[in-house]
Amino acid sequence: MPRLNFTFDPLPRTTYSPADLFAGFDPRDAQSFAATRDFEIYREYMASGKYAPNDYFTAMMQAMHDNSVTQALRDFLSSTDARPVGVMGGHKLLRGSEAYRNVAYLSRELTNRKFVMLSGGGPGAMEATHLGAVLRHSRDGELEAAIRLLESRPAVPDLTDLVGADGTVNTALIAEAHAWFAPAYEIATNVTSRGESLAMPTWLYGHEPSSPLATRIAKYFQNSIREDGLLAIATSGIVYVEGRAGTLQEIFQDAAQNYYRTFGCFSPMVFLGSTYWSTTVPAIPVLKALFRPEDFDAYVFLTDDVGKAADFIESHAPTETAAEQIGKYLRHEVHRREE
Repeated sequence: MPRLNFTFDPLPRTTYSPADLFAGFDPRDAQSFAATRDFEIYREYMASGKYAPNDYFTAMMQAMHDNSVTQALRDFLSSTDARPVGVMGGHKLLRGSEAYRNVAYLSRELTNRKFVMLSGGGPGAMEATHLGAVLRHSRDGELEAAIRLLESRPAVPDLTDLVGADGTVNTALIAEAHAWFAPAYEIATNVTSRGESLAMPTWLYGHEPSSPLATRIAKYFQNSIREDGLLAIATSGIVYVEGRAGTLQEIFQDAAQNYYRTFGCFSPMVFLGSTYWSTTVPAIPVLKALFRPEDFDAYVFLTDDVGKAADFIESHAPTETAAEQIGKYLRHEVHRREE
């Protein structure tokens, strides 16, 4: 018989807030990470079969949840005239590294230019996105102080075995997750005038803590819906910083949307890190061969300068509102499912 009670609401009316997901976390209690609603949902997700639920009813409830989150996301974006910009990059990017700092400063700048910053909501480049946004009113010294606090735990620990397939919790890894999460939680809790940003994480990677620095969280069970949606919504531009396989996948998924004008426009692609993207991981030469020359020259920008990256986004972003962009995404999803 299918289970009837779940730790998650199958029909959420709004995107999640940090309080919704992280209530119960206590910076003084090393095991309190496991007391949060976010973790309880992840534990249930693992015990019920992860991405292949053990029964049809669980699968249906998860699908309802994800659809409701998308609708709530539409409502949020429809309520603001801010233009969405995504940041993609490695989840292992060290706190305090040059690339991490660049993302934080760029995100702060773009938030102050009335863009709404988006990320996958996890560690690394994603966390830096929300740090810059939430501290939009900070001076350089204040932002640097926040980065120094985070640097006390520079690398996200390997939490792959945080929860077993049967829902068993590894208490030693809970303590490690707590120690890594606590500095970001402290910053998020103490900000008095915060800038808004949107995180779109997934319980598929639920062993990696979602960022408490985001003010809105659209968390999904299905990673494919979340990933495609994030790229689709960020039509005001996407900034890429150093990353590996996952970031490359996002680059070329975004490239396909742009190449075919899936949402009616070519959203700017900014690559922050000239040597990295031209030589270390040479995505730029491939994109130059793929795109029409006029598109590549107009919409693909390689730079090491945060200010120039912000200027490029502002001068090349489409004029559509967020509501129009999310509407196109939803119509695209309906058409795709009907095919």
